[in-house]
Amino acid sequence: MKALKLRSQWVGKNVDLASLSRRVEIFFREKGFETRIKESDGEYEILVFSQYIKGVREDVDVKISGNPNDFMIDLLVGERARSSIRAGFLTSMFGGGGLVLRGLKSTEALKKLEEEFWMYVADSVGHLTNSAESSPVTHD
Repeated sequence: MKALKLRSQWVGKNVDLASLSRRVEIFFREKGFETRIKESDGEYEILVFSQYIKGVREDVDVKISGNPNDFMIDLLVGERARSSIRAGFLTSMFGGGGLVLRGLKSTEALKKLEEEFWMYVADSVGHLTNSAESSPVTHD
């Protein structure tokens, strides 16, 4: 599956990344999606399972990586809507217009979801600023 990747970097916020990943999962669950979090070596992946919810028919994954003071959030979005549009255009003379319409509606719904997601992330990072455990300072 080819995916569209949107990335945002956050520096100097001291954010507990485990808490941030749970908040991201909650965002998608509140939208009605089924989710799962995978953690590996301090990197978090939130898997959002493809469903037809609020017009979105895509696979969405979020990856949070880095450290509390310098981390990246990647939003990876499937290409199903764009594929439907292309297939619809190619088959329009044989009645594929429904695919075009479905693809356009999904693309529009996905754009709205992306906008809401990034606003939610910015708010969450603001709430979680300085939430990470500080490493103890040693004095010699």
